[in-house]
Amino acid sequence: MSKKIKVLFVYPNERQMSTVPPAIALLSQLLKNNGHATDIFDTTFYEFKDDIAIGDVDKGAEASLQNRPIADVDDDDLHFKKITTDPADDLRKKIIEFRPDLLAVSCSETTFLRGLRLISKTKDLKVKNIFGGVFPTFGPHLVMNFEDVDMLCVGEGENALLDLADKLGKGEDYSNVTNLWVRKKDGIIKKNPMTKPVDINQLPAITDIGIFGEKRFYRPMGGKIRRLLPVETHRGCPYTCTFCNSPSQNRIYASRGNFFRKKSMKLIKEEIENHIKKWKVEYIYFWADTFLAWSPREFDEFCEMYKDIKLPFWCQTRIETISEEKFKKLKEVGLHRVTFGMEHGNEKFRREVVKRPYSNKLAIELMKIPTELDITFSVNNIIGFPGETRELAFDTIELNRHFKSDDTSCSVLIPFHGTEIRKMAEEQNLIKKDQILTIANTDEAGVLDMPQWPKKEVAKLRNTFSMYVKFPKDRWPEIKKAEDDPEVHARLREEFIDTYWSHRDDDLREAVKGLF
Repeated sequence: MSKKIKVLFVYPNERQMSTVPPAIALLSQLLKNNGHATDIFDTTFYEFKDDIAIGDVDKGAEASLQNRPIADVDDDDLHFKKITTDPADDLRKKIIEFRPDLLAVSCSETTFLRGLRLISKTKDLKVKNIFGGVFPTFGPHLVMNFEDVDMLCVGEGENALLDLADKLGKGEDYSNVTNLWVRKKDGIIKKNPMTKPVDINQLPAITDIGIFGEKRFYRPMGGKIRRLLPVETHRGCPYTCTFCNSPSQNRIYASRGNFFRKKSMKLIKEEIENHIKKWKVEYIYFWADTFLAWSPREFDEFCEMYKDIKLPFWCQTRIETISEEKFKKLKEVGLHRVTFGMEHGNEKFRREVVKRPYSNKLAIELMKIPTELDITFSVNNIIGFPGETRELAFDTIELNRHFKSDDTSCSVLIPFHGTEIRKMAEEQNLIKKDQILTIANTDEAGVLDMPQWPKKEVAKLRNTFSMYVKFPKDRWPEIKKAEDDPEVHARLREEFIDTYWSHRDDDLREAVKGLF
């Protein structure tokens, strides 16, 4: 006799201001469509005592001038106020109240150990668990080394989780469900083969986004808090960047079908219209590694579809995908902000280490287009690659100085499992093969302590990166002092806000007083 089961999603989120992940909303909807019940325990707003406090991640980004400080301070407190109770105690209460048959933990590498701690502290309640996400996909042996993990999912979870729930409901053996690694009673781990990628155009367009609660719909954007929801347009990416796991996804699915897929405009439109009608969103974030990885026909189809919606939207794409014609059309239909991935400014290093083979001359010419069209944009950069030096990083700064960006993001490299750059770091003995990265051991300085460029020095440049990009070069000696002197850094930071950001938000300067 079959019964419907209850699944409690556990989302050990590390970033206070990240947007709602579409994957959990989709999985929850699939389960509900098949009669199962779901709920979620989301740690987004918790203040963890065992790691860096959640808000410090975003506050560090603001301090280093990567994110605009939030002008609406009262709204910031309203929407993002931390929860100070013990998350493990609260999860226990949730389990007792909801009485789930399965705990489904969705995690990245940096959130895995946090999720594991929550599961371990509630293991006595004897609820089966399954871990899924990018880290279980690329580090399954590491995940299953922990005896408190009952199962994990390698690859996509839509079919696997539904099959698992149905078998649990029927009381059947679930150890043969595709994509799953299952710890059996005798301690043996059953490793099942992966199935082909799901047809994303056969999945529900309307997902269970409401499971997260409306408080999670708010996100800082350009110094203001907006009611924003994501919409997936592409899954995967056709490019081969070494710091990203999408190339590895393409490889593990190569014999089963294409991992890189595009959602139909009909489904995209249906989801957006539901966000507007049901959730009253005012802003859309298109969830795609490379938004413009469309054919010309598909791009025109998107513009035709979106022209009647015209809700402001944010997307991210690669510099090589820029064209004047495309960005004119995007602006006409609602493009408000775009993030470009540039990552490194030295052509040889970018080609050989990062696997982005385009010229600086091309980048400079293409990046004039959004400026001329008055489109607000930011540029993503990474420093601290294996073999990189401070001098090479300054090539990245020099290239950014050609761009009239609103924000200039600089991250310190984190070599995740499943990326080519991770293998490179291991081969150079910069990181141990079995080391699991967490928020606590990555912090703002990264994890690679290289002899030619120690990670503390990398962090100093990260914290002044935007200053080097925006201030005139005759200020560089002063900025160099700011790398070591907090008082100089604070003074230059205030000047930066007044000079480069206050023209867009007149109340910004007053709003950020006392935050740092």
